[in-house]
Amino acid sequence: MPIITSPHKDLFRTPTTEDKLDLFQLLMDTHELTVNLSLSLLKITHGEVKSNQRSDHSLFKRYAEAIESLRYHNSDTLQLVVAAWKFHQSPPTIPAEWFPDDRNTKE
Repeated sequence: MPIITSPHKDLFRTPTTEDKLDLFQLLMDTHELTVNLSLSLLKITHGEVKSNQRSDHSLFKRYAEAIESLRYHNSDTLQLVVAAWKFHQSPPTIPAEWFPDDRNTKE
């Protein structure tokens, strides 16, 4: 039976930004990084890096390196991530048929 050397509470801790970047790199290295995983991890990491901008510049450097690594190793995935990011940035539009037709109510 293997001996566990780390405390069990480490299994249930909240992942840090570094953990997310490590996961991103691991998934990329094993060719298991999909567009959805890339988008999710990069958006979460982007928010965390942006909020910690003044305290830790090494996080921003690792984040930039992750993006550059994705660009170098799988530029198609990066292009799809950028397109999806831009699509989700724009405000969602509600179809016109969801609104009452003002022309029919005015007399």
